[in-house]
Amino acid sequence: MAITIWSGLVLGSIYALVATGFTISMLPTGVFNFAQGAIVVAGAFLSYQFLSVSNLGGGLALLLAALIGMGLGAACELVAIRPLTWARGTVGDAALVTTVGASTLIIGLLSIKWGALALLVPFAGPGGYLHFLGVVARPVEVFVFAAAIVSAIAFEVLFRYTRPGQACLAVAEDRDAAMLRGVNVSRLSLVAFALAGAFGAAAGVIIGPITYALPTLGATLALSGFVALALGGEGSFVGGLLGGLVVGLVESLATRYIGASYGDLAVVALLLTTLALRPKGLAGFTKARSV
Repeated sequence: MAITIWSGLVLGSIYALVATGFTISMLPTGVFNFAQGAIVVAGAFLSYQFLSVSNLGGGLALLLAALIGMGLGAACELVAIRPLTWARGTVGDAALVTTVGASTLIIGLLSIKWGALALLVPFAGPGGYLHFLGVVARPVEVFVFAAAIVSAIAFEVLFRYTRPGQACLAVAEDRDAAMLRGVNVSRLSLVAFALAGAFGAAAGVIIGPITYALPTLGATLALSGFVALALGGEGSFVGGLLGGLVVGLVESLATRYIGASYGDLAVVALLLTTLALRPKGLAGFTKARSV
């Protein structure tokens, strides 16, 4: 039982990290960037390249992956989002199509460079195993679990209690009013996508040793991150963390005690039930706020 719960928490932490990347770009833009999952996978491949092929240090590999991810995130905004704003004055539902296209392009480039087979991504941290509460865990699993919690809390504080973060929230609530108050919406959108890209690629570096580097994983991570976001509450980093952990636990427990083919079904049932009872998600609520 303890091992099943721990496996669910680790899996949920991966989903929570993806959900955090989604929220970074979604808050100031209102756009669900489907390419975020592909950027996470790109981070895993870059980690393989830097650590296994180029033999770079872990810190340098993380930094380089984040910088490349920043470029990918900015490119997604410039290519998939900004032309919609120029042509239509608003992004709308068309962004889903364009970001899916960006995701497909990134995955295609990764497949051309590294192939379609799963690659083993090394972990730059300590090896061996940790024993606690009846669980035998690898250090990378503990690191991913801790990273999911710390990043969600850190971004929640950043967006709620700093001026740049409050500017993002102002745009999320009323784009036109924020522009009248002097917020540069176009620049904020570009910065948000670039930051989400950097975070996604960095998350891929630490997720890769668990999931391996596999091109087709991009769509799976994007969908799972979306479910975590919807379950936890759109626009909340802590909600995304909570949603990711719940999704991971439900999937792991259903797979263990019902059957391998029932994990996804149990998650869908949980999502539908939660949204029926709490349409804003587990952590979602409505309040008035002055920005």
